[in-house]
Amino acid sequence: MGIARVRWGIVATGNISTSFTRDLAELAGEAVVTAVASRSLDSADRFADQFGIEHRYDDYRRLLEDGHVDVLYIGTPHPQHYAIARAALQAKVAVLCEKPVTLTARQARDLVAVAHENNTLFAEAMWMRTHPVVQAFFADLAKGVIGEPMEALADFGFHKPQLPARLLDPALGGGALMDGGIYPITFVHMALGSPAELKAVGSVNEDGVDLNVAMAWRYDTGAIAALTCGLRSQNPWTASVSGPEGSLLLPHRFHHPEYYIRSTAAGEERIDVPTHGLGYHYEAAEVMRALRAGLVECPALPHAATIEILDLLDETRRQIGVSYPGDDEYLGG
Repeated sequence: MGIARVRWGIVATGNISTSFTRDLAELAGEAVVTAVASRSLDSADRFADQFGIEHRYDDYRRLLEDGHVDVLYIGTPHPQHYAIARAALQAKVAVLCEKPVTLTARQARDLVAVAHENNTLFAEAMWMRTHPVVQAFFADLAKGVIGEPMEALADFGFHKPQLPARLLDPALGGGALMDGGIYPITFVHMALGSPAELKAVGSVNEDGVDLNVAMAWRYDTGAIAALTCGLRSQNPWTASVSGPEGSLLLPHRFHHPEYYIRSTAAGEERIDVPTHGLGYHYEAAEVMRALRAGLVECPALPHAATIEILDLLDETRRQIGVSYPGDDEYLGG
C-alpha cells in the first residue's frame, strides 16, 4: 500500500487502550495515533490530550466516517468488539481487535468473511503470539530440542481483593475463561493444535460467571494438556511443553516473559531474549507490515487459529454451563 506512516484510531480509553497507545511510541516515525473514540467526549478528550491526538469522538461511527485512520484498534469490553469491528471492515478500515475478538466462533467466522468481502485487514490482538520470547520458545520447540511434544501445562489464575466490575458481569463477557483462559488455550493450541477431546469443569457463581476453570485436552498422538484459569487464587501463571528429551518453560506471566528455561539432558539453561517497551508494539508492527503488503490476514495473527480457539472456548463454556446474552442471535448484516 505504500503507507509511510500508518494512522491509528483507538476505540475505548481504558487501561488496555492506554497501554497499547503508549507502546505505539516505540514505533515513532512508522505509526501515529490520529483519532480516538469513547462513549463520552470528556473521556475521549482526556485521552487525546494525554497522547496528543487530534481527532476525538463520542461515537466510533463518526471516527470511521471522517476518514482520518488506516487501522482501528478496538479495546472495548468483549461484547462490543463484534459490532465495531464489523462496521470498520465494511468501511474498509483495517482492524486490530482485542482478544477474544468476539464472544463466539460464529461471530469470528462472520468477521473473517466480511474482511475478505471488503479486502480489508482483520486481526486479533493476541500480543503473546508476537512477543520475541514466546516466538523464540516456539522456534526452539519446532527444532525438536525436546523431541515430540507430549504434554503441555498452562495456567492463568490471579486474585485481586477488588476485581474490575466487568470481570463479574455476564453482560460484559465476564469470567475467568474469556479474560484469562484465552492465554493458556492459545499457548497450548500453539504447541499442540486443537485436541481430539476436551473436558472442562468450572466453578460458576450465582450470576453465571465462571470463577475458576480447569480443562484437560487429549490428542490422537497420545499427547495431553492441562489448562487452568481463575479469579480466586494467585497461581504460578506459567506455561510449559514437555517431550521425551526434556521441557521448555515460560515463567510467571508467561504471556509476556523476559526469558524461558530449556531443560534437557545437557542441563538447564535460561534463554534471555532482548525486548523493549510494554510488548504491544510487536503486534502493531506485524499489523502494519501486513497492511502495507495489502493483506487481509496478518501471518503472525492467523484467522484460522482465532476461530479454532473460539471454538474451544465455546465448547468449554458449554461444558461448564456459562452463556452470554446474545449467544444465539442472528449474525446477518
